[in-house]
Amino acid sequence: IILADPLKRALEYEEIFAQARKDSLTGLPNRFVFDERIGSIVEQANRHGRPLTLAALDLDHFKAVNDTMGHLMGDEVLKQVAEALKKQIRLTDLLVRMGGDEFLLVLPDTSMQDARFLAERLCVAVEELNITTDVGRLAVSIGLSEWKPGIDLNTWLERADDILYQAKANGRAQVAIN
Repeated sequence: IILADPLKRALEYEEIFAQARKDSLTGLPNRFVFDERIGSIVEQANRHGRPLTLAALDLDHFKAVNDTMGHLMGDEVLKQVAEALKKQIRLTDLLVRMGGDEFLLVLPDTSMQDARFLAERLCVAVEELNITTDVGRLAVSIGLSEWKPGIDLNTWLERADDILYQAKANGRAQVAIN
């Protein structure tokens, strides 16, 4: 009986800690987990001379889903997209919902060429959800950037983001690389 309250508080703390690391809508890891893990992932790639590629993902026509079908449907679509993406990746990959309809995918031991193959599969997986809005079909644009030793983390993230916007500018629903 004496241990019941402290044990209950410890279990509640564990639950809160787990919730703080997970996107409540999709169940994916969140930005906190990305920030926590990216340093050691980069360090591993550097130490072992292994390739490391970052994919920045942004849904195309997601705003139209929210605007025409409502935010509850938008939430449902985000859950479906997260599931579709998760089915395509390895356990060693880190897929994070950064917020809104933006995701980051860290691909350890993955060259740019292999990342491109995966990214193209991700595009197909989202399109196969068959969600159509009045402005077009829900799709995903992806920018890929391979880690290069000596580059700082923020520059790498910005590069992936810039490449993502090239994919959007080139007509969406595609993969762009640096």
